[in-house]
Amino acid sequence: MTTSADREPTTSAEPRPGEPEEHGVPTRDPDAMQLEPARLLANDARGDLRSRGFEDDDIDAWAKTYVDEVGPGDVEAFVAWIDARQSPQG
Repeated sequence: MTTSADREPTTSAEPRPGEPEEHGVPTRDPDAMQLEPARLLANDARGDLRSRGFEDDDIDAWAKTYVDEVGPGDVEAFVAWIDARQSPQG
């Protein structure tokens, strides 16, 4: 099993694998009404984020945090939000 510590760092402007806390973003758990939208968003984004090296647990944590902070959204907005939160200004 590969951990985020074993992954090569990237210098691109796209989201990097790892849980939110690994990038200075506190994980947030949405309330019960938001769990299903978070699960659906994670599933919709899973293929894209897996191809970037994300593991399922990481994707789920990011989706829960996104839905709690922003609300339901689409994959493009979700991935852009991850990138923005990982940037030094995020």
